[in-house]
Formats: sequence, structure tokens, C-alpha cells
Amino acid sequence: MKKSGKRATFIAAGTAVLTAAVVAGVSIYANASMKVESFKAENGDLAQVIELNGNIQSEKVNSFYAGANGKVANVHVKVGDSVKKGDLLVSFDEERINYLISLAEYEAQAGEGQYENSLELARRSQALYNEAVHNLGILNQQITDTEAALLAKENELMKKQGELAGNGSSLQQALIEKSGDPDKAEEVKKLQKQIQENAYLQTASGEVTALQEDINRLTMELANFKEYKQVMLTQKAAAESGRLTEGGKKQLEALKNSGALMSQETIRALNEAKSGIVAEYDGIVTAIGVEDGAEVVVGMNLITLASSDDMIVRCSVNKYDIMSLEEGQTATFRIKNNDYTGKVTRIEKVIDGNGSAPGVGVEIKLDNPDDELILGFETKARVSVASVEGVLLIPREACVEENDKTYVYVLKDKKANRKLVETGVKNDDMIEVVSGLEEGEVVVWNDEVEIKDGMDVRSAQ
Repeated sequence: MKKSGKRATFIAAGTAVLTAAVVAGVSIYANASMKVESFKAENGDLAQVIELNGNIQSEKVNSFYAGANGKVANVHVKVGDSVKKGDLLVSFDEERINYLISLAEYEAQAGEGQYENSLELARRSQALYNEAVHNLGILNQQITDTEAALLAKENELMKKQGELAGNGSSLQQALIEKSGDPDKAEEVKKLQKQIQENAYLQTASGEVTALQEDINRLTMELANFKEYKQVMLTQKAAAESGRLTEGGKKQLEALKNSGALMSQETIRALNEAKSGIVAEYDGIVTAIGVEDGAEVVVGMNLITLASSDDMIVRCSVNKYDIMSLEEGQTATFRIKNNDYTGKVTRIEKVIDGNGSAPGVGVEIKLDNPDDELILGFETKARVSVASVEGVLLIPREACVEENDKTYVYVLKDKKANRKLVETGVKNDDMIEVVSGLEEGEVVVWNDEVEIKDGMDVRSAQ
């Protein structure tokens, strides 16, 4: 049977203190019998205690950050110092603070001016945008009308030129038919003259020329309208980004207001910095991130303070001991020759693998912390995990565990008789027998030789 390395107390009925080495002396002799240890089962009280190694920590650790940009005047503490609530930890350069306050006030004024300027630019952009939209409406109609007129003129010209071209084709056909007949020479000459006149009319007649001039004029007008339309489109696009919708106006006003609030917050934080960083509770300085004369910015970690009124012992507990631990169990400590008490307040739900062996983090809150405690100090916690009174007890050495069952050998007629028992609370030395054994029965065991059921035995006493 495996023994735990932890120790606990067993108080037998009648207040006698017993340990695993105590044996109720029973003398047993038998020829060729095995020498055994023996113990008479009797009622008593039993406390089960688990010893855990841990380190002293603070349950409340706060870091103090710079609330505004500035310059450190002095750091008034060192790492490891004990401080009281209200103690000044860090002070800031007041001349620099006043300069930054003035700067924040100017920034607020600049924000107001920028808001007014943005509104004026938006009004101008809106006017240009409106002009472009108005002109584009007119231009689109002018372009539509001009394109229609131009198309009509082009169709009219094509029709006229088509008629003349048709006449020219008829004249050409007649010329071909009569060109080979000497008797029709005069007709041929007349046809040739008509063909020439027709060719002239197709390109240079008054009607064709007038139509072409109208087409050229309309084409020029259409090009001008389109060019001006492009100018208006560009103006509209440029003005679009500068105009303000109702939502844009709300956004601009919100930006102005938020800038004003930020300036006010900066001024508030700077005025607050005049008081420096002050301890909010009794504690121990665990870290300092600045030094005298250092420049700081908003959010910079300046100093860390651990509360000395909220101390815990943090332990890493193995998978065997964790089965016995529950929140609310009491614990005792011996630290620097002083006694302390505590209570298990937290059992983590995750394995901590950061140490040499994985374990479960357990926190034990100290009931009565004082100035003698040192953060990080190693200590041993004795946690009371179970206690019973007036129960049947035997030494743990007498128990044999096989296949998740527990047996003992009981002396009867100088022989070892194997009995199945149910056990309960136990410590390093003794174990409670819940059933399977009666008070006064003598259990026997041998640490070196395995006992067999029915074996002849005799007591070593």
C-alpha cells in the first residue's frame, strides 16, 4: 500500500494520541508461524489534513497609469516599500502641467474655428453644386434637342443625296445603252452633260450646301453643349465632396463637441495630476515604471501596488490532492514563527502547466494578514479536508488494496483471516473503517512479507 508524505493527527477515544507506529500489544505465538504487527480496532477521532506548498500573494493588485502627458518630478517610493492609504507615490512637474493646460485650451479654440470654417466651405460647395445641377438640367435638354435636329438634317441630306444619286445612276445606265450607237451621238453628249450636272448637284447644289451648313452648325453647338456639360459634371463632383448632408452636419457638430470634451478631459486630468499618484489603500509597491524627471504619456504604467489587506496563499495542487479540496475549507499556516488562519476561496478550473509539474491553482485567503507577511514568500498550508469523531480506526499499514477494493487480515485462532472492509476518512497514519470490521477485532500485517488468507501468524510484540 502506498503511503502519503503528509502527516495528520489521530485522537483516539479517551483523548489518547496515537500514530501509525502505535500497536495495541497483542501477543500471538504459533509454531512456524509468521511474525506480524498487530492492532486492536478501537473508536477514536480522526482529522484528515493535506499539506500544500504555496506562495504569499496579494489578491488585489492595481497598476496606476498616467492620466495625462507630463513630466515626473519625483518618485517617492521604491519597490518593496510598504505604504499607507493616502501616501504620495509619484509627483509631477507643475510648470509642465500648466503649459499643457494652456495648450489644451488653445486646441479647444482651434476646434471651434475649424468647425465654423468647415460650415462656410460647405455652404460654398453647396452653392456650386446647386449651380451645376441646374445647368446640367438645361444642358441635357439642349443636347437632346440638338441631337434630334442634327439627326433630322442628316436624314434630309441623305434623302436629297439619295434622290440625286438615283438620277445619276439612271443617266449612267442610259449613257451605257446609247454609247455604242453612232446615230445617237448627240444624245450621248446630252447624257454626259446631264451626268456632270448631277454630280455637281450631289455636292454643291444650294439645297445640299444649306443642309450641310445646318449640320455643321448643329454639330458645333452639340460639341459646345457637351463640353460645357463636362465642365458642370466636374464642378458637381468637386462640390459633392464639400457639401454637407444633414448627417454630415450632425457629424461635424459631434466632432466639434467631442474635441471640446477631450480638451476638457485633458484639462481635468492635468489638474488632477497636480495631486500626483496617491495610494488608494495600504499596500506594498511591487513595480515602478518611471524615474525622477521622466517624460510620461497618457496610459503609461507608472507604478504597481499590491494590497496588504487582501493577502492569499496560492498553491499548485496535484491531481490526487485536488480531489479532497473544496471552497470553504479552513487552513493554518506558520510564517516567520507566527500562526495564521485562512480559508480556501478559489479552485481554478484549468490545469496550470507553468511550473515544474502541472497542477490546479488553489487560492487560500488569509483571515488575519499583518505587516510581517512578505509577498512571494514560500509557505506551507495545512488544509483540513475532513474530520470524524467516534469512528472505528486502524493503522493504514494494515490495509491491502486490490482491484479498487480494500482488505484487512484479522487474527482468529492464531490465523490471518482476510476480510473485505469499506474505508472512509484517513490521514498519513490511521484510517476510518466504515464497515466490515468490529471494535476489538485485531488486525495484523507485515511490511515485508505478503500475508495469505488462513496463514499462521504471531505478533512481533
